Amino acid sequence: MYQEFAYIYDKMMEDVDYLKWIDYIERIFSLYNIKPRDIADLACGTGNITIRMADRGYNMIGVDSSPDMLQVAQEKARKKGLKIPFVSQDMRELELHKQIDAVLIMCDGINYIIDDEDIDTVFYLIYNILRPGGVLLFDISTYYKLSTILGDNIMIDDDQGIFLVWENSFDEEDSTCTMDLTFFVQENSLYRRFDEVHVQKAHHAQDLIYKLEKNRFININCYHHLTFDGPKKRSQRLMFVAQK
Repeated sequence: MYQEFAYIYDKMMEDVDYLKWIDYIERIFSLYNIKPRDIADLACGTGNITIRMADRGYNMIGVDSSPDMLQVAQEKARKKGLKIPFVSQDMRELELHKQIDAVLIMCDGINYIIDDEDIDTVFYLIYNILRPGGVLLFDISTYYKLSTILGDNIMIDDDQGIFLVWENSFDEEDSTCTMDLTFFVQENSLYRRFDEVHVQKAHHAQDLIYKLEKNRFININCYHHLTFDGPKKRSQRLMFVAQK
């Protein structure tokens, strides 16, 4: 996953309002009455959250399992004159050299953790790297979104010299959505094709809350995306916040 896709990812995500997302994160910090300085952005991808938060004065560490995504992120940070350490690491084996004030996992990072035991491992490792009072913020694509909106549907996108065929299949037995992505990227007068397969788990909110509690987190909340309202029946994205 996220090999050749890494180099066109930002073009495909141009309509995402990352600044609005970061404003929301900072409102959560205020709600929890914390002023984090050192923050780890797990599954940071091409650094769209990491770099913008570094611009706001936070000491950021970007972590991702895709070297290609990190290469793009590092180049973007370099062009802005930002010295951000980007670490190639699977969050299931998370190990940092110091404790930090906050951990972010944005844009479906937790959905890519398929195994329930691995979720426990991730929460356990994050708890250990947080300073007392530190917070974990992560979002998920909801069961409703993965099972119904994406579900067994085929989507086609044609924009900016990139033609994408996105074919999904949802497995109700193990609550996973398999996404077969076929890209055709224009290069001069020709198109180059590549394929990637992504699998996401449709986690239930209560299961994640239970696992956070199991791993000693407190002050746990779950919000409808970009709000402080509770989850709705047709919420497509939820934000979770938990404190050490």
